[in-house]
Amino acid sequence: MASLASEVSVTQSSEFFSRFGRFGGSMAKLQKLLNNDEFMEQWVKQLEESESRLVHGVFNTAEAVLAAFKARCTAQGIDFGKFSWVGSEQAPDFNPNDPETVVVLDATLDTLQNTFEFAWTWTVEGQDDRWRNEGMLSDAKKLRLLSDDRKDEAEGDGTKFKPYTLCWVRIKLDVNVGEKPIDVRNSKSSPGCALLFMSAEHPARIRATDHKKRFEFWLPGLKCTVPGTGRWGGVPCVGFRCVCRQVRLSSCWGGNPNASLAVPSFWE
Repeated sequence: MASLASEVSVTQSSEFFSRFGRFGGSMAKLQKLLNNDEFMEQWVKQLEESESRLVHGVFNTAEAVLAAFKARCTAQGIDFGKFSWVGSEQAPDFNPNDPETVVVLDATLDTLQNTFEFAWTWTVEGQDDRWRNEGMLSDAKKLRLLSDDRKDEAEGDGTKFKPYTLCWVRIKLDVNVGEKPIDVRNSKSSPGCALLFMSAEHPARIRATDHKKRFEFWLPGLKCTVPGTGRWGGVPCVGFRCVCRQVRLSSCWGGNPNASLAVPSFWE
């Protein structure tokens, strides 16, 4: 059997030490782990205990999600006090009988573009590798809310975009699998950036993608313009390549069915 050291790539090693340092790791702490089997055992067991506390094995608790979002804002220099709650500050419960309905803290920043990029950057930092279609741009000329029906040349975000909001939502991830987004989406029930926040807040769910019970997904509450889709004909999508453990951000024409992609919906 190959050793763990032989299985770890240079990129993974670099990423590990980068994160270790970012969260307070130091040479002194590293030496404690390397020179003390008891410390190392405790560290590994804490990771196992953390995984066992995940809801349905893949979702963080709402308390952990809120704490992570606040920490993320602090790290990015964003004042958490700017945000206003839409609806209750009390998170809804997870459905104990549905392993693919997730509780998400949906948020907006000052613009749709900054919201999208904030959530995507957070998402990739929770994964081993990432890929993004170079045509998947998020500026106001390329990305809009599904509800934004202004003229093509309109500047900025439409009135439906509300900056600096927080809202607890539940999203059903395994619905409309293989359906065309244009056939099943609508501006009220279809999540957009909320699905990127889901990807960021629940990284274990992305890693659990198996294309059988846990699917890749469209972001049906958004529309985009990318080469080959026509003006506002594209829909962003998040995928996961299991072989190389790579989270992927792309887009396709909204009239294109894909057996690997679900079209998630907000869930009461």
